[in-house]
Amino acid sequence: MRARLRAVATETAIIVLLGVALAAVSLGLLRFEYGGRVHFGTVDLLVVAAAGIAAAMAVRATVRLHRRWKRTVGRFTAAAVLCAVAAVVGALVVLIPSACPGELGTSRCSARQAANWGEAAGLAMLLNFLIAGLVLALVRGTRDLARDGTSQSLTWIRALRDRFGKRSARGAKASGGRSRDPQQPKGRPTPRRADAERTRRARARGA
Repeated sequence: MRARLRAVATETAIIVLLGVALAAVSLGLLRFEYGGRVHFGTVDLLVVAAAGIAAAMAVRATVRLHRRWKRTVGRFTAAAVLCAVAAVVGALVVLIPSACPGELGTSRCSARQAANWGEAAGLAMLLNFLIAGLVLALVRGTRDLARDGTSQSLTWIRALRDRFGKRSARGAKASGGRSRDPQQPKGRPTPRRADAERTRRARARGA
């Protein structure tokens, strides 16, 4: 029960933050386009915030549906189904007002006009999926690149440390910490080295 309440609180916080961000972006765009000619009152700000939260709820619902459906039908099929659902919903919504949105006059939207609005809604959903896919690919690529670079840097650091450590230990192997004389024997001779030394001595005696 506690985990479910925590999940609900997390989802609510995500929706509120995303809605406020969308509302702020909308207000910023309006200010940028119209400048000081646009003045917003308290009611206007509340309406914009409510619209942003509603848009955020639609976005989160789309994300959760895509996350659930992609386990059964696949990622791309789930995205295509959601685009089709958005097109149908967009076509049905514009039939509700008494005046067709974006058209002159007071008549309702015809079937062709509703289809155009539905097509625009489906393309907008497709654009959202494309942008989300590009952002996720960029984030994952950057993360993998940083991880590989960090791992490679650590490998090089260990290799350099081991090499310098072996070199310093090799220089201090002589007795009393002194370096070895080049004429000093390197240690117990191998059988091949012993045979070569006996052959050299025999040749020297025969000469």
